[in-house]
Amino acid sequence: MNQGKNQIGILGGSFDPVHMGHIGLAQETHERFSLNQILFLPVFQSPHKSHIPLASSTHRMAMLRLALKGNTHFSISDTEMRREEVSYTIDTINRFRLKYSSSELYLIMGYDNLLDLDLWKDSREIMKKCHILVASRPGLKAFYSTGKIFGLFNGDSPYRLGKIKNKTQEFIHRETGKKLVVYDISPQDISSSVVRERLVLGKSVDNLLPPEVETYIIEHQIYKI
Repeated sequence: MNQGKNQIGILGGSFDPVHMGHIGLAQETHERFSLNQILFLPVFQSPHKSHIPLASSTHRMAMLRLALKGNTHFSISDTEMRREEVSYTIDTINRFRLKYSSSELYLIMGYDNLLDLDLWKDSREIMKKCHILVASRPGLKAFYSTGKIFGLFNGDSPYRLGKIKNKTQEFIHRETGKKLVVYDISPQDISSSVVRERLVLGKSVDNLLPPEVETYIIEHQIYKI
């Protein structure tokens, strides 16, 4: 990674609601790659999900502010919220490349997103223009990731193999030198859909949500049927 430039991680999602899995992913990624900043990017609507977020943009932004309060390395961008349309990653990357022209951008995603990354809008351009950090569950064999990445675009992958060390596997973009890195994070089996279901059923969400977020949801009755 380029230590001479400001390094900004981009973590997009519906955050409906933001939960400890999101926070843990951001914290581990920040520490592992010594990023200067991680931008949480709540989307108005994801092109990869058929449903519109249940919580309003106002509530999702408020929950994020509560969850990230006091963490100087984390901030929130309302770029996609303000556009009020389906959010495409390539558009975000293009805007941020202009806004943060002296910085290196790192797109953060879970391993499940990697599996269909080549189907995203203008995915080859995404791979050219920013580094990609792929958080994987521990124990996933290195050859498995290699096969997936070399299999992108029906075998016409833009990446070559880089270094493999310390549970981190690098791939280098053949044209631009941008990296795709697969790395282990502590497993947290949490999803926003499970959290919402437990809230609707009145079940405990201890250790799933930041306490301030849980209090906010209860006070505003956000996920009540």
